[in-house]
Amino acid sequence: MTLDVLKFLARLAPVFVFLAAFALYVSTLAPGMLRGDSGEFQWAMASLNVAHATGYPLFTLLGYAWQLLSLSDNIAWQLNLLAPFFAALAVLTIFIFIRSLTARSDAAWVGALFFALAPVMWFNASILEVYSLHAFLLALILYLLWQWTQNPKQNTLLYLAFFVLGLALAHHRLIVLALPAILVWLLLTDYRLFFRPFTILGCALLLVPGLLLYGYVPLRLLPEGFTLDFAFYDIILGREYATSLLREFNPLRVLGEIPFQNFHIGLVLALVGAVTLFQRARNLNIALWLVYVLDVAFALVYSVPDVEVFLTSSFVVTAIWIGAGAAFILEWIVARVGNAGARVGNAGARVGNAGARVGNAGASVPYALVMILISLFGVVHYAEIQTAVAAEAAPESRARAIAAANLPEGAYLELDWETATALRFLQTTQALRPDLEARLLELNQRQEFWRALYNANAGRAVFVERGVSWKRAPAGFGVEPRANDLAQIVRAPIEMQRVRAAVNDRVDLLGYQTTANAFIVYWRVNKALAKDVATFVHYLDANDEKIAQDDHAPCCQAVYGYRTSEWEAGQIYADVFKPAPENTKSFRVGMYENIDGDIEPYGEEINIKPAEQ
Repeated sequence: MTLDVLKFLARLAPVFVFLAAFALYVSTLAPGMLRGDSGEFQWAMASLNVAHATGYPLFTLLGYAWQLLSLSDNIAWQLNLLAPFFAALAVLTIFIFIRSLTARSDAAWVGALFFALAPVMWFNASILEVYSLHAFLLALILYLLWQWTQNPKQNTLLYLAFFVLGLALAHHRLIVLALPAILVWLLLTDYRLFFRPFTILGCALLLVPGLLLYGYVPLRLLPEGFTLDFAFYDIILGREYATSLLREFNPLRVLGEIPFQNFHIGLVLALVGAVTLFQRARNLNIALWLVYVLDVAFALVYSVPDVEVFLTSSFVVTAIWIGAGAAFILEWIVARVGNAGARVGNAGARVGNAGARVGNAGASVPYALVMILISLFGVVHYAEIQTAVAAEAAPESRARAIAAANLPEGAYLELDWETATALRFLQTTQALRPDLEARLLELNQRQEFWRALYNANAGRAVFVERGVSWKRAPAGFGVEPRANDLAQIVRAPIEMQRVRAAVNDRVDLLGYQTTANAFIVYWRVNKALAKDVATFVHYLDANDEKIAQDDHAPCCQAVYGYRTSEWEAGQIYADVFKPAPENTKSFRVGMYENIDGDIEPYGEEINIKPAEQ
């Protein structure tokens, strides 16, 4: 094979890398609608809406533009294609980066393959998720900055890196953890850069286009009745995620299990690269260490079930280190065998120089092939990935069944997140029952709870999930089972045995009702309680001895948490307890609160003797 052919194949190597990775990911790609975050992204992209915090405006807008191309009748599958596309770009960028860094294609293949076949990256490249795009953008920023450091007097690549950084900031907030590394890298490369105000201003201005994409979030949400506070703090800043910090600490999983499951023996090469890269590119390696340490530190204190995806940045760094480690070992082998070949060549007179070159060129090939074969070990996860992807399928059949059901025109549905998202997607892409108002089941929020009751009271058909617990709610409403695991909220007459006894000056016991399925207590609110208290019933025998009890805690015992602090003056509330056990002759009901760990009565306990009513 001639030298020209080898050079031609070397130039085509990035194309092979991209196509191989893309083909692999497409072979395990989810074929349709997905559940969870992926399903929400499908709906948000198709309808140009807003997904969960932090909004992901770049991802959403790219997806919306992508689905406009109408490449397939299966819009869900077409949107899913974004994940393998960006994942393949991430693999490609890592390959080019390692090859530029080490001047070795074999080492670049090793690092890129380990990254491509890491189960976490592979799985997230097979469903519509955000982590493939994050990996690509991070790898691209690092590569552009690396190229700039080779000639820091030319700022074109520096400016381009900051433009991409702005886009990355409009995508996933993990990129924020890379900012200290970028700052330190710039300082180490050319500290005088920070004394050139026009250059700094140019970098800052190039962040703006990406950051402006966040303006899409309030522009989309405000017309739908959401507040600016919600759009900024809840969506863009994602303040709810703060509750997941520092809840638990699991170093074994983050530092051991996840890295080993994804890179196995490649971790040895990564360790070699993490150390020896200081000789080849000291400033770059300091930046890589900072990215790695900050990402891992965040994962250690961020308590979520899928913490592995928050190690995506560290995976990019690990892949680069694997490539650097492979290059170091292969170069060490070339140096050793090459010297031996040179000595043999010198002994053979005119063939001396040729022997040295052959020794240098061929000595590392078997070892490089071994490394590549080891990196291909990740292919054994193929069936595992397929199974995991299949488990991500959305409840499409149920959503279609609800759309096909004979529901009244304009019915109001409070559905679980995945069913609501699937139905919304079908409404957007296939115009199935666009009259139905599918909402996420959020009856723990007072406003959403009252919206459902208001619609039911106004005569609108209101449906909720059949499994919703209806234990403490305004009296006069009930739920009746319907098809497709739904229940309809209906007006129900208040049938009770009246008691009318004061618990305290704020609330009275108005009456009770005994059925085969429940014991219902009716409270009448005279003044707002303004605090969360527990309610209880004791089931008593003929001797007034307690034989059982049922308590409703201060929080979250009603339809996903209708607290007593939300009770309004003048309203009657039905408190639904478990049915009375056999031999129950009377009841004792009341309220209590927890004060510094001590149970204190909240008013008087009231005895109910049915026989006396």
